[in-house]
Amino acid sequence: MCGGWLAQVAIRVILAALHKFPVLIPDETGYLLAARLLAGGASSDLSGRTFYQGGYSLLLCPAYWLSDDPVTIYRIALVINAVLGACLLAPAHVALRRLGLSRRRAFPLAMVTASLPSMLYYGQYALSDAVLPLAVLTWLLCVHSWVARRGQGWGIAASALAAYCCSAHTRGLIIVIAHGGLLMVLLLCRRLPRRRLVAPAAVLAAGMVAGWALNSWIRAEIYPDGALPLGPLLAGRLTTWNGWGWTLGLATGKIWYLIVSTWGLAGVGLVAAAAAAVRRSTPLATRTAAALTLVSVAGIALATSAATPDEGTVANLAYGRYLTCLAPALFLAGAACVVRATRIGVAAVVSAAAVLTAVCALVVWLHAGNRLTQAFFLSLDFPEMTVLTWSWDCLRFWWVTAAALVFLPGLALARNRRLGPVLVALVAAVNLAVVAVMIGRVTRYWADTLDKASSLDSAVLGPADRVGIDYRDMRWQIWVSLAFQVQSHLLPIDRFDSRTLPKDLTLVIVPWDPHDLPRASWPAAPPGFVPISAHWTDSGNWVAWRRL
Repeated sequence: MCGGWLAQVAIRVILAALHKFPVLIPDETGYLLAARLLAGGASSDLSGRTFYQGGYSLLLCPAYWLSDDPVTIYRIALVINAVLGACLLAPAHVALRRLGLSRRRAFPLAMVTASLPSMLYYGQYALSDAVLPLAVLTWLLCVHSWVARRGQGWGIAASALAAYCCSAHTRGLIIVIAHGGLLMVLLLCRRLPRRRLVAPAAVLAAGMVAGWALNSWIRAEIYPDGALPLGPLLAGRLTTWNGWGWTLGLATGKIWYLIVSTWGLAGVGLVAAAAAAVRRSTPLATRTAAALTLVSVAGIALATSAATPDEGTVANLAYGRYLTCLAPALFLAGAACVVRATRIGVAAVVSAAAVLTAVCALVVWLHAGNRLTQAFFLSLDFPEMTVLTWSWDCLRFWWVTAAALVFLPGLALARNRRLGPVLVALVAAVNLAVVAVMIGRVTRYWADTLDKASSLDSAVLGPADRVGIDYRDMRWQIWVSLAFQVQSHLLPIDRFDSRTLPKDLTLVIVPWDPHDLPRASWPAAPPGFVPISAHWTDSGNWVAWRRL
């Protein structure tokens, strides 16, 4: 097990070796700036952007304690991701053992689960998705142990993990609701003595209060003028027929993505979980874990779809990131079902998964219309589909659906003692190839583009520099990227004139019209400032002025 964990860490570190600073902005920047604040560093101002919660940022604090250099900080954050992401191997192995697999079969399948493309891919960014799959799968295992009467500590651990998920991302609220519903059902149905429910309920409540206090402080410090409000959008979607049409269409697209991005096994896992949840002969602990998984899938798919603004992108029609936290659990359930079920059982569950995949695809296609081909396509949002179809500028929707439907019947080979290991090795190789190609061909491209557009390397920025910026005509991609590179608070100079400009400013960033000379970019520049760097890119034009 230790060797497998080290291999998982090594794979992740190697894949992230060339990363320098955030690519998926403002998400990564939001988490990193919260980590800087929590580590005792400077605040910032991301007012008007989406609020990024602090549960995940707490894990990144060591990066700011160990270095002041932004590149080094970012790379340490990715190493933290690698260490935590590799830990998914342990609960995956435990889950497979509880589902009845032998050690010989459980370990390689656990390795494949930990190296799913979504697990490796999102671990390459400073996103809560790097740790949520580990937290959610461990939560389900703790619930299973607790309901199976293996000790009070498991219930306390499950409540703590549910509260942590909620502190790390808003979709964690669905985990808390599911967990709270479980406590209520156990109380009303008297499945467990009341005294065994008191401590888990208290820990859940205390964790929620602590998470609320943490995030309230971060919101006040980093979003002083307020974050992007999603509540009104959520309420509007859930109180109108058109809103429900959007929500159900996008939720179906997320489930479709979840299935095809796991080579169909998540679809098998959904069918197997549904069967386990309704079958009375299934042990109570297994039924409970299966029901919580299904409730969480449905709740997260619906809630995140209702709160998603329509930005005119293909990701508004089918998107996989928000359900990746449940991908390992469903992949494991599907793999165990295929390995352990009878031939007739495998045929039945695979057929049901194929029907589910086809129905989801049809719903997405009917809901999307020509937007699937005409809307803006960002390859960063579709790692598995982009590589498998070798299509970098559009989503070949039916091609990837057909690939999943073709692969599903081949899952029966997993039962064969000779061909099963070959199939597992093939899936593992494909997982690694998908992520390696995405990083080399897509992530590096966008990283280089953002680097060219916003890097402060030419300004020779030091830890003692105090930086001001004119936000008025500055594209948000630029100032959000600069906010991470600058280790002090970005001061908005548009609130001052040349007479009241703070005396301790050493560097000022202003927008620039390339038709003019860089020296004309800041007419109000006080004596002592000179332009030292000019950037002219598709993402924005700006000039850096330094005080001599």
